Amino acid sequence: MNKKQTKSMLTKKRITEAAKNLFIQKGYASTSIENISEATGVSKGNIYYHFESKEGLFIHVLDEWEKEWMEQWEEQKKNYSTTIEQLHGIAKHFVINDYNHPLTNVADEFFSQEKSNSLVQNQLYKTINTRISYSQNLLSEGIQSGELKSDDSLLLAKIFDTLLYGLNNICRDLNMEETLNLYAKAIDTFLYGIASTDQVNLSDR
Repeated sequence: MNKKQTKSMLTKKRITEAAKNLFIQKGYASTSIENISEATGVSKGNIYYHFESKEGLFIHVLDEWEKEWMEQWEEQKKNYSTTIEQLHGIAKHFVINDYNHPLTNVADEFFSQEKSNSLVQNQLYKTINTRISYSQNLLSEGIQSGELKSDDSLLLAKIFDTLLYGLNNICRDLNMEETLNLYAKAIDTFLYGIASTDQVNLSDR
């Protein structure tokens, strides 16, 4: 990487960090490119050169958050030896990261305000599909090892991730402990179901 490329990369990083802090402090709608320019000393033209739009800049901030999320999970993953433990671990990590992260409310505002924006929708689908792909690989490992029964790993991954994101929408009035307990119960239900043994045996006939 030459000096020009290094300088460009550092500028992009500086813009990203300043923008993230402003989005957290002011909210998405109340933060302007002019605010970010003033905070960084980078011209508005240069900001648009790197990100094209405020939407594109915020999407990059979310991408960096997603990378941080995965890096943190990969470290925590080492503490879990089985697929079932990892499924519970992912749910716990999802709760703790989302519950405490200062970008959570800003992301909610962003997706609500820009829900008709195709760029934003594409980014949302990209993030969801990346998570589903990761979950599918994890579930496939569990199936191959015999820890989980044979099933459609992609379908299971879609159900699992929908479970995580869906619960997120009904936990806003719960405290951390209540939320963690709810997610733990949900994962157990996903893994073991709620039908009695007798009913399960009848359905297999």
